[in-house]
Amino acid sequence: MIFRLLVCLLVLGTCFTQLSAATLPNPLKIVISNDTFPYMFTDENGQAAGLVVDYWQEIAKQQQIRVEFVAADWPLTLPILQRGEVHIHGGVAKTAERELSYQLGDTGIDIYSNVFVQRDLPAITKLTDLTPYVIGVVETSGHIEGLYKSIPSVTLRTYSTSTALYDAALSGQINALAALDRLAPRYAHYSELAQQFPMYRKIPLRTLHLSYAVTQNNPLFAQLQQATSKIDRAFLDRLERHWLGDSTDENTLVLGLAIDNPPYMHVSLQGEAQGLFVDLWRQWAEQTGIKIAFVPDSSFQNLQNLKKGRIDALIAFPDNNLQQDGLMSAYQIYGFKSRFYSAKHNVTTPLSSSASLKVAVFENAPYIAELELRYPKAEFIRYRYLPDIIKDVINNKLAGFYGAAAVIPLRLQQLNYTDLFIEQADSEIISPMYTLVREADSELAEKIRRGFAKLPFDTLLQVEKNWVPQTDLRYFPQFFTQVPLTPAEQGWVSEHPVLRIGMLNNWPPMEFIDTDGNPAGVTVDLISLLGQRINVRFDIELYANFDVMLEDLKLKKLDLVANTSDQDDRHSYARFTDEFWPAKWVLISNDNRDLVVSATELDGKRIAIYKDYQMAKRINEVYPLIDVIPVNSLRAGLELMQQHKVDFVMDSVETTSEILREAGYMYLRLQVLDDLPSYPSLIAVREDYAPLVTMLNKGLRSITAEDRQLLYQKWFNFQINQGINKAQLHQLMWQIGGAAALLIAVVLGWNLSLRSEVLLRRQAEQKMRFMATHDDLTKIPNRSLIKERIEQALLQHARHNEILALLFLDLDGFKEVNDQYGHDIGDELLLKLAGILGEAVRKSDTVARFGGDEFAILLTGLLSRDDAAIVAEKILHQLAMPFALSVGEVQISASIGIAIYPDDGTDCAKLLKVADSLMYRVKQQGKNQYCFSKAVI
Repeated sequence: MIFRLLVCLLVLGTCFTQLSAATLPNPLKIVISNDTFPYMFTDENGQAAGLVVDYWQEIAKQQQIRVEFVAADWPLTLPILQRGEVHIHGGVAKTAERELSYQLGDTGIDIYSNVFVQRDLPAITKLTDLTPYVIGVVETSGHIEGLYKSIPSVTLRTYSTSTALYDAALSGQINALAALDRLAPRYAHYSELAQQFPMYRKIPLRTLHLSYAVTQNNPLFAQLQQATSKIDRAFLDRLERHWLGDSTDENTLVLGLAIDNPPYMHVSLQGEAQGLFVDLWRQWAEQTGIKIAFVPDSSFQNLQNLKKGRIDALIAFPDNNLQQDGLMSAYQIYGFKSRFYSAKHNVTTPLSSSASLKVAVFENAPYIAELELRYPKAEFIRYRYLPDIIKDVINNKLAGFYGAAAVIPLRLQQLNYTDLFIEQADSEIISPMYTLVREADSELAEKIRRGFAKLPFDTLLQVEKNWVPQTDLRYFPQFFTQVPLTPAEQGWVSEHPVLRIGMLNNWPPMEFIDTDGNPAGVTVDLISLLGQRINVRFDIELYANFDVMLEDLKLKKLDLVANTSDQDDRHSYARFTDEFWPAKWVLISNDNRDLVVSATELDGKRIAIYKDYQMAKRINEVYPLIDVIPVNSLRAGLELMQQHKVDFVMDSVETTSEILREAGYMYLRLQVLDDLPSYPSLIAVREDYAPLVTMLNKGLRSITAEDRQLLYQKWFNFQINQGINKAQLHQLMWQIGGAAALLIAVVLGWNLSLRSEVLLRRQAEQKMRFMATHDDLTKIPNRSLIKERIEQALLQHARHNEILALLFLDLDGFKEVNDQYGHDIGDELLLKLAGILGEAVRKSDTVARFGGDEFAILLTGLLSRDDAAIVAEKILHQLAMPFALSVGEVQISASIGIAIYPDDGTDCAKLLKVADSLMYRVKQQGKNQYCFSKAVI
């Protein structure tokens, strides 16, 4: 009985479900506009397309029905619905008038009504400026109601279709046109239309709710509401991104750019994004390898687009307190100076703490609270548009206004008001600019931060210099003396003037106690420099054990610890900065060991590594066959190697340099492998001190390659103190009494032994230094050394306006020689090639083995690119001759790519990338030649 009841209920439920689904007509007939891009239109094949079409196709898929679209000119679509020829109208803007005639259902999508202004129309920044002009609009569209509300005396001219509207705009009949988010690219003369009515001259009219329409009292409306409520928000976001975002591929980062902010960000007359922030982002794209695209718009519209997911980030915005809007700051990209401007005819009362003046500020200005503290008697009034501010200042309604000191003079020049205003020098205030992303995009935020953190500081200085000619308005040079902190950061420092940092007392030359009992080493000097730059004092607390030091950080007995690695188990109590000190790893073995060229040759080998190094814990992620033996110290690892319990020891160059000062470690082979993973040393900061991480990153950014080089020279010069201990000598003399002859013999023998030992140590240290910077086979500079020399040469050539060239050379036919005769013959060939390359250049140039059969050549102090071509031709001529090897003669050639500074790049990474890509272009074009870039040609 119970079973039958359950069966009946199941059948009834199934019937009810089928009945509910059947209430939507199948097919569902929907009328749409044939010319309202990108919402609804017919494509080149006559098929319905657009956001509205995709929306209803998703509804049909969920409801398991078909849809049929009826496309017509926009003015005809609502009458078609009224006559009952279709079930619904697929997409209309919600207006008060339409609500009286139709049932309107919400799709969950907002659309934006805009006015596109003709490019050459002067001084149009807001809707009321369009009062004297004729605005075109499609008849019966939702724009009309908004235009009459915003511009009561507006002059409108209506057209039956968007195509007719566009034709009138190009023929000069109208000066502006009302449209949705963008103009239709399917229009026959779209390129000309987009140039005449560009995106950056778009003025927002109002936000509209995209709705569907059903005739009054139609019971179908309730079923449609039920069906549309099941549409997922994620689907709507993807839909908006696809149709309303920038038309780029999914691997491109779409960036919003606020117009009318030169020299920081604007667009050229041709519509190209330009400015300081634009170039900084282009450098970021080169650094990360991520493609970017800029979307110019107003600040307000950019924020809306970011919230909707139509763009990925705002390149720069002057306020990071946007969490309530679902946005967050990813990175402080800049800091700009603002000043007070007043009319020249009204400067009798300057702005001061006692002045009761009315002062204008822009509505998104981040410094209003600070101004109110600085000038408590002044009244600050928010404005959106500069022309309105200027008008009220001239009419004496305002004493003046605050604005960005690099932007306002250019804007005043554009508006022909340059001679009417003067700035007050003592009114300066500095405000941060942030890159913004959505709160949910924390991974993107970290990617943005890391990309900017890796940009060379010299690059930032050069980009700023290109756009900001006034030295007193530049931001980045301040870092060399005092890092510019935000008001919030300054407040944090005042509350935390002294910070406790933990260091080891037994890890020379990084951290140790000197002969006077004071903390010393690289970390001490670097932290001292950071303290000067961010204006804080660090109190050093010394530890003998690293784990104990980390435990005290966890317990908040310490505020920070340097030279740590970012590990998941530390995230509960610590945050991590950018790279504090680069880690260079050296492989140590007994002198009788075979040469190791690549880390892949270490498979199956036992390698001792200090247990707290990130390398010890993660090298198996890259090389899983290496047998890692964790040890408590480098010395412990060396003892295991001497006992033949491990094959190699791996440690940092810095630590290894110290151990070589001791007797017994002279007969070691030291090798630097290019393909080892890199785990940089960071600063760990207690978890609740997040502002300190940002400030330390700013400080680390200010420490240049020259600063680090000075520290390296100070602590890694491998000097050894010679001589014998006088106290021991005196004691020895008293013990042997009058045996003068024996004493002399002993002293002489000891001295000779000591001199021999010192000589061996010095030779070992020189060997280690050479191995760290030179190729072990050819003995010419390696990848690391030539990169250093390129960086140094770039600084020198920038100062003297000189040209340098970077040649990237790859051998053609080397693999065949290796495969036919073996690696020993390949090595013989590489040795001969290194000699030929060295003879082809001057002593002031550098030839380096970059890896495998790739070589890089740095040519400095050139007069023209032809000098580089001469060297390349000389090399190709030499390689055209057969090589006489022990197995006979072999024939090879080379493909050479040539990058020129400054045409192809202004930093090492860019020049290497260009030269490498040109080399591959040569290979594709037949090999055995050289190639310059188009930028040089």
